[in-house]
Amino acid sequence: MENMGSIIRNFRKARGCTQDEMAQYLNVTYQAVSKWENGAALPDVSLIPSIAAFLRVTTDELFGYTLHVMTNKEALISMMVRNRILCRDTRKETEGNLFRYYINSENFTTNAQLYKLGEVFADRIREEHFQFDALAGLAYHGIALAAATAVSLYYKYGISVPFFCDRRTPDKRGRMICGYTPKNGERILLIDDTLSTGKTMVERIERLKEQADVEIEGALVILNEAQKDGMRMINETYGAKVCSLITDEDIQMAILDKIIVL
Repeated sequence: MENMGSIIRNFRKARGCTQDEMAQYLNVTYQAVSKWENGAALPDVSLIPSIAAFLRVTTDELFGYTLHVMTNKEALISMMVRNRILCRDTRKETEGNLFRYYINSENFTTNAQLYKLGEVFADRIREEHFQFDALAGLAYHGIALAAATAVSLYYKYGISVPFFCDRRTPDKRGRMICGYTPKNGERILLIDDTLSTGKTMVERIERLKEQADVEIEGALVILNEAQKDGMRMINETYGAKVCSLITDEDIQMAILDKIIVL
């Protein structure tokens, strides 16, 4: 089992905080935090709840215990099926073919759904080590997704980041963006619900680059419907990494493991 010191260090780094910031919150010295993380000492038992609160984890997680529950992906897929967001597409299925499906983003209608999505988006951003200066939500569904992601990044990891959305039509001043104004040279991470052929996203990126000479760090979507073709187009055109929260394989495994029924 992983020792508590390394657990504290990993959770602290994942949240993006220094030893000194953690020490100030707990009203201890940064040397004390360093000793915990190096395994030279253990925190006083009275500090455990405060440490867990600062790191935004459970006390069980501090001690290295995890519950056998659904993964983030499994929970997301299950929620999407229950709410008829992830739907089976029998029109695209052939005899002997795997299940086909599509995302009906119109059924993302509650704050609970957005909360869960924002959380999974934020976790995936951390897992993929994206380095960016601003989040961009692609209209229309990407607007709410980017906002939810920005909130979760701050709540879970203490990361403050500007975000904005693009517009389908310009406003009275001719602007094609709403919210934060990106600057030349800034790295932008795009957030959207799905990626189809990749052509539409390229068009949106080009309109965005007319507003500022930005770099596209990557694109993160719920489901990549185009699979490798769409990813290749974005990668080859902008050198950007494209990731999805769930994949074909994740959905097929959820079906085989009877987590969902489509």
